[in-house]
Amino acid sequence: MPSTTETDSSGLGVREAQRLATRARVFDAALAEIGRSGLAGADVAAIATAAGVVRGTFYFHFPSKEHLLAELERAEEAKIVSKLSIETTEPGDLIAMLSLLIRQVLAAERRLGPVVFRDMLGLHFSATRPVEDELTQHPLAQYLIGVFASAQAGGQVRRDADPGELGVIFLTGLFALLATGLGPSRARAALLDRYVTTIVQGMEAP
Repeated sequence: MPSTTETDSSGLGVREAQRLATRARVFDAALAEIGRSGLAGADVAAIATAAGVVRGTFYFHFPSKEHLLAELERAEEAKIVSKLSIETTEPGDLIAMLSLLIRQVLAAERRLGPVVFRDMLGLHFSATRPVEDELTQHPLAQYLIGVFASAQAGGQVRRDADPGELGVIFLTGLFALLATGLGPSRARAALLDRYVTTIVQGMEAP
């Protein structure tokens, strides 16, 4: 006969699995609703109905729609960093590395769809952004800070530059460009190429 401790542990495991399954349904339903209506127009009641839960369940898992998109962004950034860690560029080639990073960010845009992607990036410039969501704590920012610190140690980046500031500046500018739309794909690619070149030239050691 199982002990009381074993029974309680089993029950907690089942409840935790149920909680995670419900959270995943709410998350997926919310992304679908935001993809259709945009963040501002997304209806929490519609999200709850699609997920098969009551409205309060949404807020139990996510304080707001903005918190949900902030969580999505961190997950997407973790995927990007994982892919960047196995991609190779010539050692010290900052332009190639940053261009590769941008290609991975654009791949995330294709995965998520333009509406969710732009609303997700737009949070960085919104008054409704979760106050605890600091860009420097994001996986992609941490990765970039490490890249810039290594380049600085190798003499490629000015000694008086702050790798943390460089990472935030690069991502903030990139997110602003992508969140506002850049027109036709060819013009967009050219602008992003110029952006990378300008950033690298500005940080290079004399």
